Amino acid sequence: MRANILFCLYFFMGVAVQLQAQVTVTGKVIDEQQQPVPYANIVLLSLPDSTFVAGSISNEEGAFSLNVKETKDVLRISSIGYATVYRPLDNRSTDLGIICLASDTQILAEVVVKADMPVTRMRGDALVTNIQNSVLSKAGSASDVLGKVPGVIKERNSYEVLGKGTPLIYINGRQVRDDSELDQLNSEDIKSVEVVTNPGARYDATVTAVIRIQTIRRAGDGFGFDLRSSYYQSQNVDLIEQLNVNYRHNGLDIFGIFRYLKNEYIMKNDIVHTLESDSLWKYQNLLDGTVVDKSLRGEIGANYSLNDKHSLGFRYTLTSRPNTKSDVFTSNDITANNQFYDHLENQEYSSTSGKPTHQLNVYYNGTVGDLNIDFNTDYYTNTSTGKGLYHEVSQEQESRDVHTQSYIRNKLLASKLVLSYPLFGGNLSVGGEYTDTRRNDEYRNPEKYVESTISRVEEDGLSGFAEYSRQFPIGNLSLGVRYEHVTFDYYKDGVHMDEQSRMYGNWFPNLSFSRKLGSVRAQLGYTAKTQRPTYSQLSNNVTYVDRFTMQRGNPLLEPCTIHDISLVGTWRFLQLLVSYQQWRKEIIYWGDPIDNGNSMMMTYLNYHNRPTLNVSFSISPAIGFWHPNLNIGVKKQWMTIDGIEFNKPRPTIRFNNTFELPGDFLVSLDGLFMGKGNYQNLYQFKNYGTVDISVRKSFLRDALSLELRGNDLFHGSRNYWQTYFGSIIWEQTNQWDTREFSITLRYKFNTTKSKYKGTGAANDELRRL
Repeated sequence: MRANILFCLYFFMGVAVQLQAQVTVTGKVIDEQQQPVPYANIVLLSLPDSTFVAGSISNEEGAFSLNVKETKDVLRISSIGYATVYRPLDNRSTDLGIICLASDTQILAEVVVKADMPVTRMRGDALVTNIQNSVLSKAGSASDVLGKVPGVIKERNSYEVLGKGTPLIYINGRQVRDDSELDQLNSEDIKSVEVVTNPGARYDATVTAVIRIQTIRRAGDGFGFDLRSSYYQSQNVDLIEQLNVNYRHNGLDIFGIFRYLKNEYIMKNDIVHTLESDSLWKYQNLLDGTVVDKSLRGEIGANYSLNDKHSLGFRYTLTSRPNTKSDVFTSNDITANNQFYDHLENQEYSSTSGKPTHQLNVYYNGTVGDLNIDFNTDYYTNTSTGKGLYHEVSQEQESRDVHTQSYIRNKLLASKLVLSYPLFGGNLSVGGEYTDTRRNDEYRNPEKYVESTISRVEEDGLSGFAEYSRQFPIGNLSLGVRYEHVTFDYYKDGVHMDEQSRMYGNWFPNLSFSRKLGSVRAQLGYTAKTQRPTYSQLSNNVTYVDRFTMQRGNPLLEPCTIHDISLVGTWRFLQLLVSYQQWRKEIIYWGDPIDNGNSMMMTYLNYHNRPTLNVSFSISPAIGFWHPNLNIGVKKQWMTIDGIEFNKPRPTIRFNNTFELPGDFLVSLDGLFMGKGNYQNLYQFKNYGTVDISVRKSFLRDALSLELRGNDLFHGSRNYWQTYFGSIIWEQTNQWDTREFSITLRYKFNTTKSKYKGTGAANDELRRL
């Protein structure tokens, strides 16, 4: 009621002022970290009695406008947590420019030893963590920063937003397509990290979470470079050598990246399969293997800013993996009804090579009047050839050699256009995206133990969206809708398969409302998303695993639809996320007996409905030189297959600790705990966790930095999974050589970050390929 009364008062007062207004006062409110201050109160007071004349609030970007009559009054700018600012007005001061609010230490101190502003707060559609001028700016790389951001879990080389899954990651609006981009970005060049838990209509309908990294704009022209060398010692030696170069002059920015990676790892798996058909079959597998992956990556691009309102550019990336090799030995003991059947030893040699991957992005970003235009075009192509040799020695049956050959070729052409325009006191965004995807798969087995197949997929996608957001006195409202039309054609051995080809047309709405209540900011939102099968999941090719196990895709798979209701709240250094989801026609891994009943065909199918509840809690105070960050999350699902419930909740705890020590030393001690519980038709039957430690020291005014790191000190990074497939049950323990020591040396000279503003198109298609 109070909010409604205030809204009416503001409305009628604004109308009264407008009748005689001749001047519009504008400005932008920021804090001491140069970040916008949204929802600041802008009040016009008359002199000399300070009587209220008119009022407004700043928008998500901190900007405000207020219609006033020609008079000499005073403007009061205030927000909780900041000292109030007064600005006198006269007939000439219509644009007040930037207004900086200083932190009010009396309000902010409380239980925190340092009276710092909260590290993470809600702004617009995201939880924003300020990195610049914080302890996280010394974390090392962007990869290290993401592992310490509230609400984000980093495990090995993957990232997860608690309760939302794997995020799409952007750097300055451009999608990250290679994890090396996160390694190559220095944490000191990061301004902020934004975690979006409820992506709107402008994002592809498959995107359930987004991380946006904004970098610091470096001033100055000239040549610069950033050299990084990393050595990793586990049971093997891994290497990363990287050089970033940049030249900037006036509006021209030319950049290049050259990177070499050598990654070798050891895996040990203990797998027990049981299959109930004509007999109770049991397979006990001990697997020991090594994989060696070497890659070369080169990137070159240019950005040209015509002026502050228009920029265009291109980015070309060439990635080569000349030969990825694996050598895997498996020992398999087979019983039938607890009686010995066979002992099988399988030595697998496989290699993958192919032509380099080419990727080109061209963009234009500009403003015409109040209209903002963002256009991107992407071209992507890659080819890979695989060879495999399975040397099987059987104690009771026939020994044999199995040869396999595979060929995959992908092509993608995509374009995306987004137009944004201020409308009715808010902002309207409309746009569209077109994708044209072609994929060819060939799989051959000369001995004909499995069928040789040739398949082709052709998919065309067209989508459009509209999104509108506006700030009201009672809060911010955002709503949008996205429509996606997809035509999918499947060919087997050159023949069009009518049953497996299909056409989709789907609407995906989203709605969110956010409000500030004292020191609490809260956002409630609904969104509809989808999860499409990857092209390998749709492939009808049968691949050989061993004589008892085959694997194939399922061309009849349908996309999964996800309905998500989320509540996000922040209070000072505390964050809370609650999300309820309905996963309809979700894609799950499955297996069935084949042949004479003692072999398995692994594939995929759609499960009708899986409700889930995700709750996560983060706390990030600053206590003197100690900067802890605690994340606690619980995932709970409701799923029943064949009368068996898979409903046990799965907890996750991440506890990171950063210590600022004298002499510019930075020490980190981080821990991760993954608890027992269910996910889909899997059950993690043991807890596991990791402990990492690192020490970083900078020299030569931070031009040179040295980092020593120990990962997974107690070798606890393992997977313990039991998977139910009806008549088949898998139980397996996976272990890798994740315990390692690393040393990273980085030197930078006159580095300036690229001004590149390309965002890319068809991001989901590239992930599926």
